[in-house]
Amino acid sequence: SSEAGASLPQGSCFHEIVVQSKPFQRGSPSEPGNISPPHSILIIINAMRFFLNLIFTIMLTNTAFSQSAFSADEQAIHQIVQDLQDGWNAKSGEQWAAHFADDHSYVVWTGLYMPHMNREQNAQAHDGLYNSVYKDMDTQFKVTQVRFIEPHVAMVHCLANSRYGDQPFPDYPELLQTMLMVKNGDAWEIVSFHNLDIEYDKLLRKPEPAPEEKLAYAKENYPGWFH
Repeated sequence: SSEAGASLPQGSCFHEIVVQSKPFQRGSPSEPGNISPPHSILIIINAMRFFLNLIFTIMLTNTAFSQSAFSADEQAIHQIVQDLQDGWNAKSGEQWAAHFADDHSYVVWTGLYMPHMNREQNAQAHDGLYNSVYKDMDTQFKVTQVRFIEPHVAMVHCLANSRYGDQPFPDYPELLQTMLMVKNGDAWEIVSFHNLDIEYDKLLRKPEPAPEEKLAYAKENYPGWFH
């Protein structure tokens, strides 16, 4: 048995088992050249461990590949949100609408619902807003969640706030946005956009909550805004 152990590769699970095995004693009920049942079981167990470790390593490699692929997609999605912010602050309807699918739905914070809007209509509508009520309003967005429902479908949550003129931005978010994005070829597109006003007065059950109260509520309920 020692000769058999010496012929096995050093460091292998099979080598370790055979080398550490006691040699057969004369008069053993086992026939010459046979391994006793306990040794056979040890070899099977170690072989199973080897293959399980191999499978686990392959799974980790595939998971790492998937995460790296998703990371690239997440970066693309974050860039879309950045482009939305830049388009708004540049007062460019064309830039704002650039990442929307040519057939998308749009829900305004007031509840106005447009189930089928194309890119041109979106751009024209925002140009009208930029030339009137939102002429002096700047905004800032922050992605707080990207959930991949499928590899090519993502639900994105953003928080946003705004300021007029040279006023400072508030410390807390004022809007919650939900976007459904679909990957079309190599590019992600917004197929649904829902803009929701965060009504602190109703959430705090106070007619006019102070900024400090809004900030305290936001820190507890919208922690992603502060990261």
